Amino acid sequence: MSADVARQVRAANIPTIAINDTAKLAPWADILYACDYSWWMHHYEWALKHGGLKVTCDDSVPFPQVLCLKQSGKSGFDPDPTCIRTGNNGGYQSLHIAIQAAAKRILLCGYDMQGGHWFGRHPPNLADDPDVHRREFIPEFEKLAPLLPELDVEVINCMPGSALRCFPFGNLEDELNRASTGNSSA
Repeated sequence: MSADVARQVRAANIPTIAINDTAKLAPWADILYACDYSWWMHHYEWALKHGGLKVTCDDSVPFPQVLCLKQSGKSGFDPDPTCIRTGNNGGYQSLHIAIQAAAKRILLCGYDMQGGHWFGRHPPNLADDPDVHRREFIPEFEKLAPLLPELDVEVINCMPGSALRCFPFGNLEDELNRASTGNSSA
C-alpha cells in the first residue's frame, strides 16, 4: 500500500474500506476496519475521529462508536450482515464486509501477503509475525475464492508481485477506470 495508491482510489470515487493503519492514507474511506482490541487501544485517539463507519469483530473493543460484528467462524462466507468470518486476518474480514455490502467487483490494494506492512513493524504490544501471511492468511483466501462465483462476486488483486494468487491480477489504473463506471469496492 502507498499514498499514491490511496490517491488513485480516492480519485476514482468508489466505496472504500481502509484496514488498520491504512486509514492514515485514506482518512476519507467509507469504512475503517480493524479486528484487534490492541490495535484499537493503541490507535483510538486518531481512529475514533475517522469520519466513516468504524468496524471490528472483537467484542472487547470498548468504544460504542465502533460497530462490532459477531464472529461466526474462520472460513467461508456468512450472508448475515451482523456476522463475519475471520479468515484469521483483517483483509479477509474486509473482503467479507464488501461482499455483504453488495459489491460485485472488489479491488484489492496492498494485499502483497509477503510479510511486513507498508508502515513498518507494529508497536511491541501488537502481533507482528511476518510468516503468518503464508502460514494462515493465504490458505483462508484460497478456501474463499471458489465460493465467490456463486455469490456473483469478482475479486481483482491490484498488487503486483502479491503472494496472494487465488484471485486474478489487474492493473490498478485500468481497474479503477472500469470501477468508476460500475459496482466495485477497493
